Amino acid sequence: EHIVVRARSTIIATGGFGRLHIQGFPTTNHYGATADGLVLAYRAGAKFCFMDSVQYHPTGVAYPEQILGLLITEKVRSLGAQLVNKDGNQFVYPLETRDVVSAAIIQECYENNMGVVTPTGMRGVWLDTPMIDIRHGEGTTKKFLPAMYRQFNRFGIDLTKEAVVTYPTLHYQNGGLCINDKCETGIKNLYAAGEVSGGVHGRNRLMGNSLLDVNVFGRIAGINAALSAKKAKLGKLTLAHVEKYEKMLEREGIKTDRV
Repeated sequence: EHIVVRARSTIIATGGFGRLHIQGFPTTNHYGATADGLVLAYRAGAKFCFMDSVQYHPTGVAYPEQILGLLITEKVRSLGAQLVNKDGNQFVYPLETRDVVSAAIIQECYENNMGVVTPTGMRGVWLDTPMIDIRHGEGTTKKFLPAMYRQFNRFGIDLTKEAVVTYPTLHYQNGGLCINDKCETGIKNLYAAGEVSGGVHGRNRLMGNSLLDVNVFGRIAGINAALSAKKAKLGKLTLAHVEKYEKMLEREGIKTDRV
């Protein structure tokens, strides 16, 4: 979410790029997820890896649109909710990997034209949430999915009584800055940790591993940045990077009134 500067070492921990809305998809990401850290490191000369891979969570909110793209946790499907098309027919095994389920939903909505269309034209499929209480007993949804229940209940939708409309949402940046086992980026005294880094999860992150990633590599980055800060020597301070940036803007024909 931010850039941490300690003495003469820097850790980039700015998160993902979901708010770029890759391929026009909605996203689960917060409004600050705009690739700022990637751009900063790129301008410093850092290398990227796995940038061809973006993870889409198969079940994002498709309606109501006030919460478009927000996460519908996989726990909903693991508790028994089924993905069904507009005719109520199941078209995919709901516990397949994220890429398989996402692809199946997109195909059902656009290639097979068997999706549900919202009042504003958004497409999706039904996630049959009432199945949870039917299979496990009344109160299961409220007990195990309280936040999810409240999220929809604010808009008059009761998960225990009616299905919800869902569609894949841009969820995680698998690629990012190349780091080694010390979280070094290849640029002296520049470290990275969390979603801004790439390669930790390959091209398809497993559920829950982002929190583990942040804890493990955040600690590694912090320790090594602190150690390098003790040895680092301050170089000559210049504004050459600003001049370089201005020339790049001029070359691309970008006009701005920013100072």
